[in-house]
Amino acid sequence: MDQFSADDLNVVVDDRADVHVNSKDGRFYLGLFPLGRPGTDGEGWKTAVTGTAKVRGYQVAFDTETPAEIVAAAAVARVLATSQRV
Repeated sequence: MDQFSADDLNVVVDDRADVHVNSKDGRFYLGLFPLGRPGTDGEGWKTAVTGTAKVRGYQVAFDTETPAEIVAAAAVARVLATSQRV
């Protein structure tokens, strides 16, 4: 959570204790689903980056057993390090 700035990102914990982090501009999303994301088979993490007119967006999912350190270091840190303000 220390990777996220309150100036740029919103954090919401819902009634299932799922955690949702999204950028205020709507281009970045990270969801943590400890009990599995509804409608999926064991998806515990979802990261999505919305594309632009010139750059395609993408999404990455990890299962519920993937350690937070791996998601944070391998995916989230890299996305935040390479992001640009629009």
